[in-house]
Amino acid sequence: MAEARLAVAFQFQVTDEGEIKVHLDRRILVDVYRSIRRVIRRKLFKSRNAAIQSVFPATGISWSIFFVIFGAMQILGETSDTVSAIQDKIPQFGRLDPVTRTILVTLVSTTLLWLVWSFFLRNLLKLLLTYKGWMWSPHGKLSLPVKAWMGICKVIIGRRPKLMSLQNCMPKLPVPSVSETMNRYLLTVRPFVNDEEYARLRNLAEEFQTGLGKRLQRYLWVKSWWSSNYVSDWWEQYVYLRGRSPLMINSNYYCLDAIQFTPTHVRSARLANFITALMKFKNDIDRQTLAPRFAMGTAPLCCEQYPRTFSTTRIPQLVQDTIEHYVDSKHVALYSRGKWYVLNVIAGGRQLSPIELQKQIIWIEEASLTDVAAPGEADLSAMTSGERSKWASFRETFFSKGANKHSLNLIEQSLFVAILDDSEPGYDPENPDMLNNYAKGMLCGDHIWYDKSFSVVCFKNGKIGMNAEHAWADATIISHLAEECFNWDIELGYDSSGNCRGQPRDDTILSPPRRLRWDIPAEAVDQIAVARNVADGMKEDLDLHILKHDNYGKGFIKTCKVSPDAYIQIALQLAHYKNQGKFCLTYESSMTRLFRSGRTETVRSCTSESCAFVRAVLDKQPKEECKALLKSAVNRHTDLFRESMSGKGVDRHMFCLYIVSKYLGEESPFLQEVLSEPWRLSTSQTPYGQGTHTDLRKFPDRISAGGGFGPVADDGYGVSYIIAGEDNIFFHVSSKKASSHTNSRKFAADISEAMQDIRSLFQ
Repeated sequence: MAEARLAVAFQFQVTDEGEIKVHLDRRILVDVYRSIRRVIRRKLFKSRNAAIQSVFPATGISWSIFFVIFGAMQILGETSDTVSAIQDKIPQFGRLDPVTRTILVTLVSTTLLWLVWSFFLRNLLKLLLTYKGWMWSPHGKLSLPVKAWMGICKVIIGRRPKLMSLQNCMPKLPVPSVSETMNRYLLTVRPFVNDEEYARLRNLAEEFQTGLGKRLQRYLWVKSWWSSNYVSDWWEQYVYLRGRSPLMINSNYYCLDAIQFTPTHVRSARLANFITALMKFKNDIDRQTLAPRFAMGTAPLCCEQYPRTFSTTRIPQLVQDTIEHYVDSKHVALYSRGKWYVLNVIAGGRQLSPIELQKQIIWIEEASLTDVAAPGEADLSAMTSGERSKWASFRETFFSKGANKHSLNLIEQSLFVAILDDSEPGYDPENPDMLNNYAKGMLCGDHIWYDKSFSVVCFKNGKIGMNAEHAWADATIISHLAEECFNWDIELGYDSSGNCRGQPRDDTILSPPRRLRWDIPAEAVDQIAVARNVADGMKEDLDLHILKHDNYGKGFIKTCKVSPDAYIQIALQLAHYKNQGKFCLTYESSMTRLFRSGRTETVRSCTSESCAFVRAVLDKQPKEECKALLKSAVNRHTDLFRESMSGKGVDRHMFCLYIVSKYLGEESPFLQEVLSEPWRLSTSQTPYGQGTHTDLRKFPDRISAGGGFGPVADDGYGVSYIIAGEDNIFFHVSSKKASSHTNSRKFAADISEAMQDIRSLFQ
């Protein structure tokens, strides 16, 4: 691009008299200079951050201290053994004058000892971070050893570590013993199997533990030694990238805007400000100025997923998809009224301001009114929503050359995809379907590019929503991004007319956005139409309902002196039993980001304790007995959550043992049965408060409804929930209409009733 601009900036003309006239466009030359400067600065930032990460937790200050000490020793003639050894090993130092020799020997001695110090601190911190006992400390009542541990960790980490600084200091995910995993597994299945079935499963587990399990475990130990995480690479490869089912509903997830507050109803302005906020998040990642995440303010969380947030696309393949990350993306692929455009976010070596982006978006809005869509262009995104192998074959056949390949590359290599949607979603307490349709449009919208790391949808009334692909990262990353950007969007602000603030700069030539060109043959158009019909069928089959539970929230739950998450999980067990008349295998997602390259683990939330509580409530046992059983169920769930976070879960270990068995060509009836068990209730909490926290007591209308996902089992429910402030909890309930066993609206009502049943125990 810089070469092309330079060619335009530098032009010459030969007159009839043979005279050469040179024309220089000063503004384009300035753009070229800025582009070069931007590239150099980016490379310098990257090099500096890599250097800092390689020696962390040692710092430049500690190097200076070592230098002063060694320099003083040299001046005073107190030469250490290290310095003497350096002088002996490098005889050339003896030929230098005393001052130069002193400086050089001090520099080398300081650097060597500083590197040893860095190695020592890194491994000391890694050893300290293997301690997970702090998770079992009572809330607000830390023991003296835990306080001492936290203090030492904070001193070593320092005040302002960079985003990726702590990666090399994080411990590896431990491999549990087979016996531990088998015992935990049997405890989790006991609540919903009879005695005969339990005995059969126990015999299978014991046979596996004493036989094939030992051999598989040895191979898994070896893998854990040479890989940064014995689970994550296989999890990404086999669970996500080898999955052939559609991403829409089955894998991707969504998040919503604040439902009662919209900073502007001017769509072009809202999207421009939001893009600016997203670019700030990207720049913070690139420069590593985004603060790393911590648990309890001390234990760092792995931040390895953040660098792939932008400019990342899942590329379909016949057998296994790939994830491609493009480092030099400068544009957004924008869809409007059936046409695709390229919106440059960086031009002239600088990032465009919000008002400049707004003018570019307005240009697209106006152009899309008169531009004619190419055949198949309007519904091309439907191919990304369908079966992966079909999309891969289609892509190779019709989009591997020419204009189609060029335009497809521009979409896939974009920072992210933005969609201008002409509908006007929102929230109306009297019309709950309004919010349901908003969520449904974000989970399975018509024009979302499901392969992109995330897509942003901006509606006619200024509402925003996001849809994210799951393979590259987990929902905690996108929820952090969304929370930060929603807040920054408000901070950027709007003028009295709802437009972006400021004025465009006149020192940069802004070319209008480019229209993507397509040459899609009739056969491909027919296949696109088929894909659209399939996607419409999946969308119609989705039963999605959002419950805004505002009778009480975290504020009341904390007065009960129990974990809000555990409380909600027990309520879900009660609601599910009311809805289905039985207990089922329940999935709750927890994180393992306390370890290097950690992602998620499963908490099996249906326990013997939770089942005992549910039966007691339904049998109308005395309140005190129910409260005691609730306390027991909550404590059990909290322990399970802590165990999964500390690497002592069940499912990821058994998944990896299964993968090893496949590599070795061994068949395990036990593992096959365990991993084929359906999750008829899949749950997850959307975290809130990861970034710039909005005071919901001061601004109650800025409550976010969070996000959700589709059901895991065809005859089951998917439930995502967000604890929004002290008094609100949103539940996103999904199921499939094709199943006669499920009804999302009814289950949401059961959840509301279960929450009230538990509250009544404390009244």
